[in-house]
Amino acid sequence: MLSEALMQNLFGFASGLIGAAVGGVFTLYAARQSIVASVVREQKQDEKEMQNMLEAMGVEMSTLWDFHMMRVGERVEQLRDGEALEFYYPLTQDYFTIYDTNASKIGLVKDPALRKAIVVCYNKCKKVVDGFKYNNELYRDYAQAASVPVDLPQQRKLVEAKRGMLSEYAKIIRSDHFELKAYVEELTRLLPR
Repeated sequence: MLSEALMQNLFGFASGLIGAAVGGVFTLYAARQSIVASVVREQKQDEKEMQNMLEAMGVEMSTLWDFHMMRVGERVEQLRDGEALEFYYPLTQDYFTIYDTNASKIGLVKDPALRKAIVVCYNKCKKVVDGFKYNNELYRDYAQAASVPVDLPQQRKLVEAKRGMLSEYAKIIRSDHFELKAYVEELTRLLPR
């Protein structure tokens, strides 16, 4: 039979082994809980950042739209067929700061309809800005041609042609305006409040 000393050593060894195993299990459990808590905190932080970005986009879009309507939008909506936008609309900077600085995060928006609405609306906004810049060029050309006396038939035809280009382009601006208006309404409807 086994000696009493050997039995005590085996019992001590087994006790130590069981203690280490129990301690290890609790350590693993605590580590797992810490990791889970950290992941949950990160997810909440990411969700808060996304919420803040979407709210900022809403503020940016509504501010730009209000400014657009105040400056030129109502005028565009009242254009009749054949009328031209005979004025210079100053556009000198990039107006989409929130969108541009967060473009890489748009793919992380969970709602596919909202994600699409953001991209479509902002791209249409940029197209409308480009359209007004082009209208400014057409208006400048027309104003320059009209500033010269139109005594000659050639000059009169040139002025009429430039005015015709300006009035034809006004149709595109008006159409783009109403299309953008619908996109802005859709985006503001989908954005969190």
